[in-house]
Amino acid sequence: MKALLTILPLALVLGFTCAAPSNDTGNTKLPVKLFASADTSKSMLNMLYVSSPWNGGEFMALDFPEHSWGKNFSGVSTDTRDGKPHPNRWQFNADSTEAWYEVTAKDGNLFRASAVVDSMAVMLEMEFTNKTETPITDIRILVCTRAHTMRAFADTSFTMTWVAVDGKPVQLGEGTTMIGEVPEDHVRHVMNIRGGPDNRELNDLGWFTAWGKPFCRLTEERSWPPVVATHARGDMTRWLGTIWNPSRAIFSNPGIPCIHSDPVPMDCAPGQSTVARGAVFFHDGTMAGLVECAENWQDSLTE
Repeated sequence: MKALLTILPLALVLGFTCAAPSNDTGNTKLPVKLFASADTSKSMLNMLYVSSPWNGGEFMALDFPEHSWGKNFSGVSTDTRDGKPHPNRWQFNADSTEAWYEVTAKDGNLFRASAVVDSMAVMLEMEFTNKTETPITDIRILVCTRAHTMRAFADTSFTMTWVAVDGKPVQLGEGTTMIGEVPEDHVRHVMNIRGGPDNRELNDLGWFTAWGKPFCRLTEERSWPPVVATHARGDMTRWLGTIWNPSRAIFSNPGIPCIHSDPVPMDCAPGQSTVARGAVFFHDGTMAGLVECAENWQDSLTE
């Protein structure tokens, strides 16, 4: 089963290990570990959990992918809410620093996911293999990053969520210009990615037309690099964030709360595979330092 896991090149693995040095010599970091529930009967989701390097017993959760679909692709999801018990699909190496799974979609196409711990980051990869005679196009992926039991990072009002615009840190909502009506229940913010599609034109998402009423608001600004992070409540030196390449959108839903840098894999011809890479990370330092790390990580993908 180890063959299912793609070990990322060193240039990628080093992308998010940068962190500001601590003045507290007693501030020892805990090793980051990966784990999952034995079954999904409580959460109804095939979650991958990542332990906190700061506080023992706390962990964040990753829906990887929360949902996926495309033209000529039936999709895969972590959602198991069908009233039946399900064993968790994630598998792990001996020291819980690598995790992976492989699943066949209803249409026969193959999806693989892998995660590798590197210091205070987890490097992620997803791969689709087209097992049919028809090209897969317009692939949509939602990857949900949740603070979960790391409650200091649970942003229910956008006050702690930051993004990058032209390489500069910007607070989402407060520092961005919003377009569209305010939803009746609660606001969900969406950012397009520089050079990417306008998500308002992707009708299969439904983010701006769901149930005939507003569901999301869009920022005028476009994100680059496509990194989104929340800092700890009352502490802007600790961050939980994520990035994907290539990325289609930044998304934040304080109702859960969660943050997304949703990937957009390339179209996939019959018999071929398409890949997207990302990271979930813990960061000590400033958001500006985190943005710089994100830019270096983006650059490493093309080296």
